[in-house]
Parts: sequence; structure tokens; C-alpha cells
Amino acid sequence: MNNLIKSAFLATTLALSAHAVADDLVRENRTVDANVSKVRLGGVIRLNLHQGPTPSLVVSGDRRYVTKVTTTQRGDALVIDMENNTHFEGNSKNELRADLTVPNLREFVSQGVGSSEVSGFSGDKLKLALDGAGAVRFTGQYRDVDARLGGVGGLTLNPGQADRIELHLGGAGHITVAGQTKVLRAQLGGVGGLDAQQLRAETVDLDMTGLGGASVYAKTAANVNLSGMGSATVYGKPATRNATTNGFGKVSWQ
Repeated sequence: MNNLIKSAFLATTLALSAHAVADDLVRENRTVDANVSKVRLGGVIRLNLHQGPTPSLVVSGDRRYVTKVTTTQRGDALVIDMENNTHFEGNSKNELRADLTVPNLREFVSQGVGSSEVSGFSGDKLKLALDGAGAVRFTGQYRDVDARLGGVGGLTLNPGQADRIELHLGGAGHITVAGQTKVLRAQLGGVGGLDAQQLRAETVDLDMTGLGGASVYAKTAANVNLSGMGSATVYGKPATRNATTNGFGKVSWQ
């Protein structure tokens, strides 16, 4: 939460500052190696994270703020953040960008303010989390995906053909999922919604304790538990249907 407050303050300062300082845009290469498979993002930075055989990291933007971006690698973990008490004196056009290429990805966590695009990766297991404010968009190919929205914003996923996808909504926002999976498990306890109608799931387990709505597709079986203030729509006409409603919502079968 402290990281989120710090990043939100930085974003607000960037947008509202009125000093007329000429832009001095630069691109700065940072050192990373092929061991990186976990990435954590903080600050007010727009990230493009790509798969590629040769690791690289380029930070670009106004020179005054690029120098404030910190990159720290410890083993397989890379942290991209900003120095404490960074004060922006530019305007909203002074966007900081980071373009990161690594061969493999097992975990990505966004704790700052901004948007992230993650693409091209494949593997067995992947963990994704949006704990800051903004948006994370992921496309790739993984068998086992665990995704969490604990902050504020939007999480968009397409993991291709998966065996299992597990989703957790504990913040405020919206999760959108497409692709295919044998099993979808979703726990929605925050404020927001889930749009998984374009995710072709064999079996769906949906537990809703928060405030919002959900739409899912289940080909074979669906188990739905509603104990909050939200409703669920299940598409696909599954043969096995189980629904429990202890809150103020309802389950609709389409």
C-alpha cells in the first residue's frame, strides 16, 4: 500500500506541475542478464515486456527523470522502480518508458502507476499481479496461470491453451480473459467484475463474495457460489450445474 501511495503521488505531481522546462529526451541502456525470470515494477513507468533471446533494458523519457529510475537485479529477480521522494517538474507529456526483453518469464508484479504490456512468453507456470494502479495486458502461452488484481485498474489475459487458470480479485477493477483452459477457478472478493465469456473452459469454479458481476463459459461443469452483492452469468450450457446464493445476487444460465 505504501508503494501504491508513493506512486500515485508521483503520478499526480507529474500531471499537475506547470513548470515550463524544455524536454531533454534520452534513451538509456541498463544492464540485465538472461537469468531474469521475475519482474517487479514500481514508480510511474510504462513498461513493454517482450520475449527475446537477448536480454536488454532501455529506459527512455525526460533526462531529469530517467536518472531517477532504479533497476536492481538479484539472481532471477529484476526490480524497476524510482528513487524515493522523486519530484517531477515537467508535464504529463514527460512519460517514462521501459522496454525490457528477457528469454523467460515466471512472474510479473506491477506495483506502480501506469500500464504494462507483456507478450510473447510461453512456459509451464506464470504468476501475474496488478497491485498498483493502471492496467496490465498479457498474451502468451502457459499451461498454469495464477493472476491477481489487488490494486485498482484492469487486467487483461490471453494465455493461449491452458490446463488451469486461477484468478483473484481483491481490489477494484476488471479482469478480462480469453483463450482456452481445462479448469477456471475464480475468487472475486473486491469491487469490480470478471469477463471470461471468451475463455473456453471445460470446468468453472466461481466464488463471489464482493460487489460486481461475472460472466464465464463452461462446456462441461460449473460450480458457482454467490455470497456477496453480485450476479453471475454462465454460458455454454454445461450439463453439470451447481449454484449456491447466500447474498443479493443471482445466477443466470445461458
